[in-house]
Amino acid sequence: MLKTGRMENHKTAITFQIPDIIFEAHQQQTESIREVLQVGLVIWEYLNGHLSIQECGDILNIGYRGFLELLWNKGIPIDGLNEEELALQVSQLRKLIEVQ
Repeated sequence: MLKTGRMENHKTAITFQIPDIIFEAHQQQTESIREVLQVGLVIWEYLNGHLSIQECGDILNIGYRGFLELLWNKGIPIDGLNEEELALQVSQLRKLIEVQ
């Protein structure tokens, strides 16, 4: 079952049922499940090319670098950067070199 509703900040609330085994795996902590679902959905949308690294970082409130680290920690390769994201990475690396 899936229910939707509009929220503030250009977000839509979605309510749906999950299997008991997932609920129990998270020790019935709704906030934990909500976070896992949000992160999973954002990563899924990134991998399918619907969101940029910056957009993902903004949605999850962890920033560009935070999202890159999240992908790295989950073993998800980041070599699929689009041209704009690759240019941003090169630019940030150049800034680091200039500072040193």
